[in-house]
Amino acid sequence: MSNRKLTNALSREDQAEAGGSIAATDRTTCYPHQAWAGDCADQHSSGTGRGIEERVDLDYLRGHHS
Repeated sequence: MSNRKLTNALSREDQAEAGGSIAATDRTTCYPHQAWAGDCADQHSSGTGRGIEERVDLDYLRGHHS
């Protein structure tokens, strides 16, 4: 699969997750690794695009904290 397809999928899923239309665990892409979720699933506690610890860290970095 081309890098363009991955880049487009990452962008769509980032926007969908930020808008609340998908959960982080429903992503087919991995935000931290900028890869397809299946390519790095063994590196995540949840087996999906992001583990809980990464989600908390990224939300903080993105300014989604109180």
